Amino acid sequence: MLKRLLSFLLLFAFIGSLQADVLFQLDFSQAKGQPERWFKSKGWKFEQDIDDMNLRFEKGTLVIEPDDDDLGAIVKQFSGGLQGATHLRIEWGVEQYPEGANWNGPKSKTRNTREPVSLMIFFGEKKVDSGSAFVPNLPYFISFFLGEKERSDQTYYGNYWQEGGRYFCIPCDGSTGKTFVTEVNLAETFQKNFGKKAPAITGLTIEVDVQKTRKRNGRHAKAFIQKIELFKR
Repeated sequence: MLKRLLSFLLLFAFIGSLQADVLFQLDFSQAKGQPERWFKSKGWKFEQDIDDMNLRFEKGTLVIEPDDDDLGAIVKQFSGGLQGATHLRIEWGVEQYPEGANWNGPKSKTRNTREPVSLMIFFGEKKVDSGSAFVPNLPYFISFFLGEKERSDQTYYGNYWQEGGRYFCIPCDGSTGKTFVTEVNLAETFQKNFGKKAPAITGLTIEVDVQKTRKRNGRHAKAFIQKIELFKR
């Protein structure tokens, strides 16, 4: 009995330490009401055409269902940076992938780099050249997306921000109606891709980009997010 009690106390302490290590969490399990108002109350803002993408809360998730070939984003900035966060965990999924999206090919080739949902993590304040005078420079970032035909063991580049941006499709098995768990060591991923220690996280962007894709079932894509966490391990 004493051994069982000790094991329980150790397990309880371990779970408590894990909870204490979560530095940021966006949980849609209890989210209600109008999404833009809900996000605004938590310090996020809507950009581009995200407010036209049929955002709604359903069954403990945020659902995003664009019926036009638009680009939209929900942006969060951390004043002074989110210190100490080394890992990312996302629970999300896709009901329909955008037809015509294509990340394959050399980075020197212009591709139709689109996704039903992605999460961009920005590091530091320093702006890195976008590669075009017509596209704004951005801080270093790593973006995770769910793709239909991409591979989870490959590093992808966009058509812009090739110096300071990297894209990963994880776990990326092309399934629909399934909840994926994407868990990544951000510190190691940043070091491996940029050859330096990761600065503090300064921003997050939930992005949907279905430009130049084809409509099916009355929509260009449909995706959902259950939870986003940044934590230290």
